[in-house]
Amino acid sequence: MRAAVLLTGLLVVTGCGASDDPPGSRAAHAPVLHCSHASRGFRACTVFQAPGERSALYRKADSRWVVLRGRLPGRVGWWRRVVAAPDRRTLLAQWSGECEVQSTYLVSVRDGRVRPLFRNHATTAVGWTREGVARVRLTDEMWEGTRLLRRTGLYLVDPRTLAVRLERREPTRPGC
Repeated sequence: MRAAVLLTGLLVVTGCGASDDPPGSRAAHAPVLHCSHASRGFRACTVFQAPGERSALYRKADSRWVVLRGRLPGRVGWWRRVVAAPDRRTLLAQWSGECEVQSTYLVSVRDGRVRPLFRNHATTAVGWTREGVARVRLTDEMWEGTRLLRRTGLYLVDPRTLAVRLERREPTRPGC
């Protein structure tokens, strides 16, 4: 009995089965799947795995999910959120890019074509009006030289014409 206790103590002290990896590091290398909530039969899913991510927008087809749109070419990041329009013809999709800067796109359900909203400015997908107009939050002001083009706020964007109008102003939020 005394030998069993000594052996057990020796194994604990020497780290039975231990490796040079820090605790939890094995789990950090395992792929992690994250999918957004489904919105009218669509969702965004990403597999986080070193050294990068595999991300796509999916649509429900019978009992399975099929890729509608893969990642954005030449862009680092992942699809964070997707909201289907009331008519299900267009998706409002949010991309989380480098430094977690958010950008928003309209995605055609027919062919997966993307159209950026407020190009090169931080935005988040809010949703849709009952009439089928996208609601997008512009989180940084848009300037052209010394001229202010758009203030921070919640904007309505027509998915057919891309016409934009301010729904309400919002204060600029601190960010990185």
